[in-house]
Amino acid sequence: MERYDVVVVGAGPAGSLAARAAADGGATTLVLDHRPELGHPVQCGEFLPSAEELSDLFDCRSLIEAAYWIPPNTILRTTGWMRCVSPYGHRFRFPLSGFTVSRRAFDKALAVRAEGVGAELRYPTGVVRVLEDGVECADGRRIEAGVVIGADGPLSMVARSAGLVPPRTLFRMITATVDGPLEDGIDLFFGHCAPRGYAWVFPRATDANVGLGVAELPPGRSLDELLDEFLIEHELGPARERTRWWVPIGPPPTTLVRGRVLLAGDAANLVMATNGGGIPTAMLSGWLAGVAAARHVREGHPLADYDAAWKAALFEPLERAARIQRFGDRFAAFDPVLALGMRYIGASGLDAMMRLRWPSRLKRNS
Repeated sequence: MERYDVVVVGAGPAGSLAARAAADGGATTLVLDHRPELGHPVQCGEFLPSAEELSDLFDCRSLIEAAYWIPPNTILRTTGWMRCVSPYGHRFRFPLSGFTVSRRAFDKALAVRAEGVGAELRYPTGVVRVLEDGVECADGRRIEAGVVIGADGPLSMVARSAGLVPPRTLFRMITATVDGPLEDGIDLFFGHCAPRGYAWVFPRATDANVGLGVAELPPGRSLDELLDEFLIEHELGPARERTRWWVPIGPPPTTLVRGRVLLAGDAANLVMATNGGGIPTAMLSGWLAGVAAARHVREGHPLADYDAAWKAALFEPLERAARIQRFGDRFAAFDPVLALGMRYIGASGLDAMMRLRWPSRLKRNS
């Protein structure tokens, strides 16, 4: 039977960063992913904030410098602003520096970088359950592991197998690609187009990533119907390469450690509830999980160090976002109330809510 210090399940951003940190820390590391092609299908809006924006939200600059790397060759467009659109078309614009990336290229680049420091990557290799001493693969092989890191997404088999599924709402998401528009900013649309959620248009190199997410589908409606109506209303389309997936929205969990199992990224419910963003927190939590795993197997440090590390870096903003999302959800189902609330809050308030930071004028006066 094969044996590794660390087995990472999932080769998305969380898994590749976990593998890179673990291998860099001296642990023999294996990454397993069930997909025939990493980064495909694209289950993402493909937008990432700049490192400066991320540092404004999470007070962990050294962690961001170590873990938050956006491969330059994966960037499709640099963006400079965000615009929130109310149910009746009122637009609120504020600065936001970031990038749209090709997830197909992005995920591959992160995995290759993990391989470059010694991690071994295997795909397509599915994992069906976590064992007391490792994992069992879909083909029946068993692999021993000192630590198992679950980075296998919102429907995580590792989380279920370890009994670590946190309370959350699984938002239904759909994304597609359309031609244009090509402004250097991102648009979020609220109201009837995506009840209790939002729709988006994110510019890429020569096209745009469009999609929407909802907590519940209206009776008798489908994601495809909602997306088709959004595309017609905003004169977008035709849509290509439709993909559906789930995003877990809820409060950050109390623990991400169970025995020799750690969770990171969407598997750990570490998603910003106010905007559904999960790649930055996946990368940061994956890195911390890999560091904790390597220190455990090489130096005997307790795996509970991972809980302390991710909570210090990520918990407070994630918990605050969950509170704001729960409060706003009371009004999101009614277009008139939602539109009135957006006008009352204004651009600076929406900026603060979407990114969980004080508007600049309030920061100066505090």
